[in-house]
Amino acid sequence: MKLDDLAGLVIRARGSMGIRAAAREIEISPTTLSKIENGHIPDQGTLKKVCDWIGQDVDKFTAMGGLQIAFKKNKTLQPETAQSLANLIMRAEEQFKEHIQNVAGH
Repeated sequence: MKLDDLAGLVIRARGSMGIRAAAREIEISPTTLSKIENGHIPDQGTLKKVCDWIGQDVDKFTAMGGLQIAFKKNKTLQPETAQSLANLIMRAEEQFKEHIQNVAGH
């Protein structure tokens, strides 16, 4: 599952419930919930609360090739930027593994 999917899942889970009521249940601010519904990526703690509320495992949104991707609070990244960073980190991990294997093989 991608972080892009989070907004839709939250919107569906909230249904006709008001944003303030849902935010209170999740224990986040209504502003934060609104940002998430508009595609912003929350910090790790907020993501955990939201995932618990929608009944999803947080690892479905953050696990990428064994790496955990988390961004600090108040840092706004577009989903495409976050995915590009994740891809960059995963490629670097692959190259590092290749390098280690080459060194070990010699």
